[in-house]
Formats: sequence, structure tokens, C-alpha cells
Amino acid sequence: MSEINDLRRQIEDIDDQIVKLIVSRFELVKKVGEIKKEKNLPVTDEKREEEVRQRWILLARRYGLSESFVDTFLPILFSYSKIYEVNSAKKRRIVLLGYGGMARALASLFKLTKQEVVITGRDLLKAEKLSNEFNFVTMDILNAIRWGELIISTFPPAVLLSDFSSKIYSNIKGKIFMDISSSKNLVFPYIEEKSLKENFIYVSIHPLFGPYIYPVGERVAIIPSKSSNDDVVKDLVKFFRDNGLYPLVTTLEEHEKAMAIVQVIPHFYLLALSESINKLSKELDIDFSKYQTTNFREVYKLIRKINDIKDVIMEIQSLNPYADKARELGVRELNNLYNELLEKKK
Repeated sequence: MSEINDLRRQIEDIDDQIVKLIVSRFELVKKVGEIKKEKNLPVTDEKREEEVRQRWILLARRYGLSESFVDTFLPILFSYSKIYEVNSAKKRRIVLLGYGGMARALASLFKLTKQEVVITGRDLLKAEKLSNEFNFVTMDILNAIRWGELIISTFPPAVLLSDFSSKIYSNIKGKIFMDISSSKNLVFPYIEEKSLKENFIYVSIHPLFGPYIYPVGERVAIIPSKSSNDDVVKDLVKFFRDNGLYPLVTTLEEHEKAMAIVQVIPHFYLLALSESINKLSKELDIDFSKYQTTNFREVYKLIRKINDIKDVIMEIQSLNPYADKARELGVRELNNLYNELLEKKK
């Protein structure tokens, strides 16, 4: 046992060195973030990340380290590095309407950048629970929107189109209102009309990431409306960039077409794949969990994530104006592949 204890002490000494080196790396990353902010550069640099990844793989090969370790460890390192790159942004008075997963994701981001945030909604107990998690404040909705400068709604489309939200629209004159709906075909023209009638500024946004905390470096789509102008859009681009996101200014049509490709088709396939796996495993009477390949594990993680937010996924499938076309094409290509494989068996 004395030999094992001696080896463990050596391991602990190495652990100390590893932690110190990681802290030193993060300190350098922080300085990089300061320079990026001065030069108005985005936090995420995908080209640089790939360069670092390739260098790590070369080092792994040189020293006999598994490449799978590199692919597991580096995303974590990149993620936390981005957190260190984010600097305190100009303080804005932000109201988050809602308290679900995406509200939590945005709250965590604004906590990093030391924003002033009020979280509110129809259930103030739920709002207060989320507020307490990040040491923010809860108010009733009307007081919150009177206080706020930027109003970000995480409500689902049905709520945004309801009489409940109409009361909000009539009380935000002169303020900036944003929704985060994935599919905007119904929501956008409705709120745009409300903004012109009630004299508030409407800019629709779509955070292009899931409901996880500290989404530093992720992308956010920005869709101006008739009630916004170039100055407002430029201000919001700077706001999101200062808060660690990569803003993409787009149009409603371009956004919906893009979502048909990056959301509708993949989600459609994954939902069908989920059902196919479950039914085939029952028909073949086999527990496939013991035989998962690396690729299957990654795909199955996605399937579980999709099933966790199935209501949202089905909402996108229903509301995206190009969804029918996307699904028809998807089914057609599956049939083409199926027939191609049948031909090869002949």
C-alpha cells in the first residue's frame, strides 16, 4: 500500500500542475478576449479552434495519447475558454419574459456579463425560482416592462399570439421587444403589426442553440421589422456581440428557408429514427444498448435531446412554411436510397 500511496501523491502533484497550467491558459484567453472586444471580433473563431484541435491530435499521436480523449476534452476546454473571453458589457436593463430552458440559458449568459435582469411571467413563483438561481430580480409583468429597456420574450408562439401578450404590447411604447421563436411565419407579421400600432420597436431574434447554460460563442439570428431601423439593429448587434454571442442579421424569408434545412429535415429524420430504433429492437427482441458504436452513441444523444423537446420540435414542423416541401424531399430521398440498396441486392 505504501507504493500505491507514493504513486497517488505523485499523481496529486501532477494534478496541481495541470490545474495551475489550465488557470494560466485561461488568463491568456482572457487577454485574447479583451483584444477581440477592442477590435469588434466574435468570441468564436472556428478556424482557430480547428487549428488547435489538429495541433492537439499531433501531440496526442506523438506522446501516445488517445485521439478520442482529445475529441472529448477539447470541446470542454473551448467552451470554458469562451466564458473567460467574455468581458463585462455595457449594462442594459433586460426583462426576460418566461422561465423555461431558453430563459435560463439567456439568464446565465447575462449573469456572466453582469447585466441588470428582471425575470417575470404569468407564474411569479417560477420566475422567482429562476431569478434566485442567478441572483436576479422578479417583478410582476407590467412593472417589469415599465422598468426594462430590452424586453425578451421566451413565450411560445401560442402565447405571443394571445390576448395575454396583447396587454404587454400595449404597455411597451418606445421599448425594444424581441421574441425567440424558432418558426416565425405566424408570429413575426403579427407582432410587427402590433409594434406599428402600439409604437414599440420590434426585432425578432432566434438563438441558434439549445437550452443549456453559458452559451458563449453561439450564434443568434436577428430579423429587423418595419418598426426597427439601422441604428437599432446596429445597437443590438453590438449588444449580443458584447454578451458573447455571434449575431447574424437576416430576413424573415431567409431565416425560414434556413430553418427548413437545419431544423425541419434533421428533426423529421431523428423523430422517425427514434421510432424505428424502438420498434426494430422490439421486433428483433434485442437489447442494443450493449452494442452501441461510437457514432451510434452520438446519434442517440441527439435523439434523446429531440425527444426531450418534442413539443417544440412538432411546433416547428407545423409552423415552418417550407416544412411540407422539406419533408416531401426528405421522404423522396429516403425512398431513392432504399431503391438503390434494393438494386444492389439483385
